[in-house]
Amino acid sequence: MRRWQKILLTAFALLLVLAAAVYWALQQVLATLPLHNLHYQISSVSLRQLQLSHVSFSLEQPKLQVKLSDIQINWQLLNSKITRLQLGSAEIRLLQWPQTTAEHAASQTAPAFPANWQVPANFPDNIDIDQLALQLPCADSDCRYLLSASVSNLAQQLQYRLTAADAASPTQPRLTLSGDYRSVQQLPLLNMQLQLDNSSQLQLHQQLSSENGFSANGELTLVIAPPSPWLLQQLALWQLEIPAQALAGFTTPVSVRSSWQLQLPDKPTLANISSHANGNWQLQAELPAPLMLPGIGQLQGRITATLGLEQGELSRYQLDSQLQLLQPMLPNALLRQGINADVLHISLTADGQDHPQLTALPLQLALRTEGSTTLSLTGAATVNLTPPLSAQLRHGNLELSQAQLTPGSDSQLTNLTLQSQFNAYWLADSWQLDLQTANASIAKLNTADITAHNISLHLDRSRFNGDKAFTDIQLSAEPKISLSQLTHTMLKPVDWQWQAKVSGHLANLKLEARLSNSASLGISHQLHYTADNTRLNWQLEDIYLLAGNPLSATLASWPALLEFNRGRLTGSGELALLPQPNATANLGLSGVSGIYDRSLFRDLTAPLQLQYQGNQLQLSTTAAKLAEINHGIIAGPLTLTAQYQANTSAITAGTLAIAQLQLQAMGGQVQLQPQVLDLALAEQRLQLELKQIDVSQLLAQHPSTDISGNGRISGTIPLLLSRRGISVEHGFIAAESPGGKLQYRPPTAQSMAATNPGMKVVLQALDDFHYSVLSSNVNYDTNGKLLLALQLQGSNPALEAGRPINLTVNLEEDIPALITSLQLSSQISDKIKQRVQQRLQQQGVNNANGAQP
Repeated sequence: MRRWQKILLTAFALLLVLAAAVYWALQQVLATLPLHNLHYQISSVSLRQLQLSHVSFSLEQPKLQVKLSDIQINWQLLNSKITRLQLGSAEIRLLQWPQTTAEHAASQTAPAFPANWQVPANFPDNIDIDQLALQLPCADSDCRYLLSASVSNLAQQLQYRLTAADAASPTQPRLTLSGDYRSVQQLPLLNMQLQLDNSSQLQLHQQLSSENGFSANGELTLVIAPPSPWLLQQLALWQLEIPAQALAGFTTPVSVRSSWQLQLPDKPTLANISSHANGNWQLQAELPAPLMLPGIGQLQGRITATLGLEQGELSRYQLDSQLQLLQPMLPNALLRQGINADVLHISLTADGQDHPQLTALPLQLALRTEGSTTLSLTGAATVNLTPPLSAQLRHGNLELSQAQLTPGSDSQLTNLTLQSQFNAYWLADSWQLDLQTANASIAKLNTADITAHNISLHLDRSRFNGDKAFTDIQLSAEPKISLSQLTHTMLKPVDWQWQAKVSGHLANLKLEARLSNSASLGISHQLHYTADNTRLNWQLEDIYLLAGNPLSATLASWPALLEFNRGRLTGSGELALLPQPNATANLGLSGVSGIYDRSLFRDLTAPLQLQYQGNQLQLSTTAAKLAEINHGIIAGPLTLTAQYQANTSAITAGTLAIAQLQLQAMGGQVQLQPQVLDLALAEQRLQLELKQIDVSQLLAQHPSTDISGNGRISGTIPLLLSRRGISVEHGFIAAESPGGKLQYRPPTAQSMAATNPGMKVVLQALDDFHYSVLSSNVNYDTNGKLLLALQLQGSNPALEAGRPINLTVNLEEDIPALITSLQLSSQISDKIKQRVQQRLQQQGVNNANGAQP
């Protein structure tokens, strides 16, 4: 008796130790799993069975909550096999769809086929799930479904069945998946039937066998009927609503049937199949009524295809695909631009008459659209199905017509057409597009700033190629663009042409081009673009002004009063866009003559340098020279060296540094000492120096010939420049030693002397006045009035034995009127006389209206 007690106690102790070890091992396994908030309760446990009343846990990726109830697991100890796995009920709630990053997707390897297709020996004999409540996030709410499943394993042949119902109607099955699976000679045989809401059905039979090598036989049948009300409701929940128009047209089921009988090599790689395979493949798809494809459109038509292989060579090859895509769903970005089509016709055909091969399967492609965007694409395609895969499209012909295109909110193209012939090639790691010719035309272009008509683009012999990721694109092209009546606020409406040679990679692009217009303006330019440095060099084609001025005929802001009639203009420069904008330009004027307002100028030669950097603009010239200027008074030459600097935000409020300003006039010289002017100030003060002005030439400028003389005068004239005009205060001029001679002999001298004895003495003195002192204060106001206070000291040798005479004379002269008189009386051009007369007429109108001069 005691012996049996000891045995029982020992067995019980071992059982406790075993149970503890199993529990400890279970805890260690559970600790390694990525589970959170794990809770479970064991109802009973024995040597052959484990029952749990509930298990719950959560996962972070994917974000999931799981609750399981009434779990029963039966097993056999001898062969460590689970014989039955039963789940009474379950709740699975997916809180968020898992996010797959690009790095994670790239790291996943392609699935490999198993070497043994047999059902594992330890696969459970029975798996039963009575009820599983599945909750998924859809749109702005949750979608709830009820699932039940059963799998039986009898002699390694699986029988499976899965049913799914809507939680709102749990007794009505909506989806049923059933079938069987087994292996024959360690190769799979699969039968599957899928039925969706008693309407759409899918049947698949697939068998792989090792008879006569390695064969694959199968058949697939798919029937898609018009969707039921429940299915429409579900599609709406998943934001895949079908338009009512599409539903009205979808009245007949769609059917797809395919079968295959293939004899494959022992190692069924793609390379081996393409060289040793035998068999047939058939496909027939009928879409008698439009079928709505979410995100694509309504597809209708038919497809028939037959492919036969003998030792990897094609014995039969036929394809006839005639499809129509109704109301194609294009991206919103294209629709906003006006690109849309009502119907897309797709035709793919092949008759197999040209001895095709898997390395070169021929296809005839034809695409055609109807609607606001009319497109036609045809070509002969060749597809290589052997590794590496490749395809090419030869004799491609593209025609496009668009009545109106809106690329942006403030731009619009009217009557756009495109015609192109091309060849295209695609390889596994690269692609290439060869344009034989391409012609595009646009009747009218409208933007916020630009309007143009009759735009045409022409390309010949152009090539574009790159890698499969479109990250390394290379091109070689010679585009030509022409347009008429280009209108811009800075340009006059003229015709333009642009032709270029473009080559290189998109990250290192080179361009050589020429821009010209109907006004004979031509600019050559070269662009070199890289990701961190972009530079544009340009050269203005020499302009010979005797043949016309293309700048005045092109630029709307060209001063209306400035005219060039001879000389030459040159120019060149560089513009850098990256890493920061900056520009330099060199302009040259050589022998330029013309008219500005009411002045003639002759032989202007000036080098101009322009620099822009960091919002700072600098314009300078060195030793610019003007041979002659005629504003009623002839002067010249004029020499100028100056520099102007300003911020682009206040272009007219910069600083002007004058290093040299010198004018030869009336046998002497007028010059300005080096000075810096701040144009942001309301007033500017300058001081002119007069040197050695010839009195005889000065008096000859006056329209009256009653007075003559000689000598030279010098002095200083302080100028005040303001918004009201030019004025002079306290200027002073004086004759150079030893003086000179004045003769005043008016035709009315005798009558003046007879009526005024004092005037008689003055006229006698000035008849031949030899002066030693001639000085004057000079004042000039903004209304154009010149005041001279003359002091004369000298004598007339013929009067009273040369007695000394001192004279004080106050003179007042209207300088604008004097200049006008000089211009009208001189041999100046008719254009200037016309402008002077127009100015006088306008002043007369202003005076009659009471306007201040």
